[in-house]
Amino acid sequence: MENNAYYKLNVIAILSSLVNPIPAHADSSASLTKGAPNWYFLGGIGSSHPGWGDTVEKVETTDLILRRETTDGTTRGSGWYLNKQSMMIEIPIHILREPDEPPMFGISFQACWTFTANETTQPYVFVGGGPVYTQADIPGTSSEVRGSYGGGVGLKINSGPMQYLLEYRYHHLSNGGIKEPNDPLNSDKFLVGVKLPF
Repeated sequence: MENNAYYKLNVIAILSSLVNPIPAHADSSASLTKGAPNWYFLGGIGSSHPGWGDTVEKVETTDLILRRETTDGTTRGSGWYLNKQSMMIEIPIHILREPDEPPMFGISFQACWTFTANETTQPYVFVGGGPVYTQADIPGTSSEVRGSYGGGVGLKINSGPMQYLLEYRYHHLSNGGIKEPNDPLNSDKFLVGVKLPF
């Protein structure tokens, strides 16, 4: 890509601005503790599917996501339904593999419910969305600023001091009708992740 260096600098600037102001916590093993944000890094692949809703184009991505999760610390429910609610702020970077176009950058806000009855494996569900910026020229789409929403399911696997994530999500991208044409991209994404040690 012609602007590859430009996009790399943007990625570094975004990640630095998020990580530097946040102090490290002494107890990095705490999971879903009130007031102690957890940081995760996720990576995976995604693809839109022509015919899924109004989607026309097939777009394949490599997805990199920095996530900050904070819980209110309140346990709800009982038995298998025992859960804690949290808020996740994500900085996703969608690198387009097909077509070969500039990446998409965004920020999203997700409400998440983690089922904590089992200490080792904890399923979770989430829903949310946010704005996306891109200069990618995808047929049927327009506008550099677009919106996304979606939801998904995942599994947290606690293994000693480490915590791993397996995740599936649905992702919708369009410009909300502010400009024509506005063919949406309805995609599914498969991600794996790890909790960061700060």
